[in-house]
Amino acid sequence: MISLSLALCVSAFGSLCLGMPRHFEQVFKRKPQPLAQRALRWLGWLLLGLAILPAVQALGPSVGLALWASALTIAAAGQALLLSYQPRLVVPVSLLAPLVVLPLLAA
Repeated sequence: MISLSLALCVSAFGSLCLGMPRHFEQVFKRKPQPLAQRALRWLGWLLLGLAILPAVQALGPSVGLALWASALTIAAAGQALLLSYQPRLVVPVSLLAPLVVLPLLAA
């Protein structure tokens, strides 16, 4: 469950950074449409909210929220490094992070 929270945070920060015109242009080499930009921002905030649930469910509210804050920090740092060095990887990493974790949870 902890890994799911981290994966959702990675996806959320990927979506939030692509919701910014500067980073969208950096990744896709074109300007974003206003509707797509707004949708990416909403999706990012939604995923950040959803990332709280697995952490709190696994460890309770006090430790779960602290773990979520740690996952936020790790995910934000990871996305910042991706944007700095390999901006083209932001989309694949953001999409694949939860998909990689889900089979691990089923096992």
